[in-house]
Amino acid sequence: MSISPVLLSARERLLRELAEELASLETDDLRRHLTTIDGVGGPRVRIAGRELITWCSNDYLGLATHPALVEAAAAAAADWGIGARASRLLAGSTRWHARLEEALAAWFGTDEAIVYPSGYLANLGTLGAILSPRDAVFLDRLAHASLFDAVRATRARLRVFRHNDLSHVASLLSRAGAARRRLIVTEGIFSMEGDACPLAELVELAEAHGALVYLDDAHGAFVAGPTGRGIPEAAGVPHERFLYMATLGKGLGAQGGFVVGPRTLVEFLRNRARTFLYTTALAVPVAAAAAAALRLLDEEPVRRERLRVRTRQLSERLAGEGLSTPPPIQEMGSVVPVASHIVPVVLGPAQRAVDVARRLWDRGCWVGAIRPPTVPEGTARLRLSVTALHSEADIDTLAEVLDEALK
Repeated sequence: MSISPVLLSARERLLRELAEELASLETDDLRRHLTTIDGVGGPRVRIAGRELITWCSNDYLGLATHPALVEAAAAAAADWGIGARASRLLAGSTRWHARLEEALAAWFGTDEAIVYPSGYLANLGTLGAILSPRDAVFLDRLAHASLFDAVRATRARLRVFRHNDLSHVASLLSRAGAARRRLIVTEGIFSMEGDACPLAELVELAEAHGALVYLDDAHGAFVAGPTGRGIPEAAGVPHERFLYMATLGKGLGAQGGFVVGPRTLVEFLRNRARTFLYTTALAVPVAAAAAAALRLLDEEPVRRERLRVRTRQLSERLAGEGLSTPPPIQEMGSVVPVASHIVPVVLGPAQRAVDVARRLWDRGCWVGAIRPPTVPEGTARLRLSVTALHSEADIDTLAEVLDEALK
């Protein structure tokens, strides 16, 4: 006997509706499930008694388990404890937060830096502080969800342009002359595509229309460019010509997000970015570990070079199997194209992506099946993420197993 909806409490109705939505996601192969990792050793993880090679980590340089980061975090924890105890402005800004921001500013050659507890919060806080309904934003359709959420929260006029389509951006800019501020928002390396934005051309286009570029370089910072200064270095564009945000949790192996730039901008964000003002500061051991990681970037450039070798090997192996890979990342003055460390294998239907990922899992390779709404309908894919910790044998194994799984 069914129960009439009018007899259910509001809480019961909510739970019933959520259960129905979860069932619908399950039917469409769109329901997500957490995978619990029992241990990590290099590029391998232990899960439910099995060892698998992971191809879904963003720890591109393999710094997350580096002894120097572990020791820095442990020493900071012994001196300061774990949590920062308060927001930065209230009572949670420690010597380690200051050192990390000074090191980031120096690394990128800017006046100052501001650190947030995550990259998501960095985008929400920064864009929320500088934009209002009087402004217009032009956002790449394949940009990260945090950028869409951040722009929508500002109530600025949002115009979405076709992925990396300069002519479309120009057309939209020409029709937004009444806006107070006009901001082109894009990613350095797109997290699900593996390709890079045409930063130099976007900056030139923005300047020609009195606009500005906001670059989320989460997947390019510390990895791309001759010395790891990210997509701006690769494109040969100085920081004075755009706004720059990136994360500490990918190439740097730690956690958090940051913005570097002029002192006026950073000071304004410290006073107006709500996700900086009203949240507990980044954990002190994490700040200490991130500062240690920055020192390692110059001391161990071999990690970045090893990553480039591995990404090139994977690109060549997949091309040999007839699979397309992202266009190379162009670097100023480089005669050797740089393969992307993010390699999507687009499969189409969500069910096929899930099925192929399951076959890879059965053969000892953990690969993420990326489905809508993370990517557009009909473009479900495997997202292969290469790190400096992978060996040439790992690349060979992945290519062979992937070829079998797809057939």
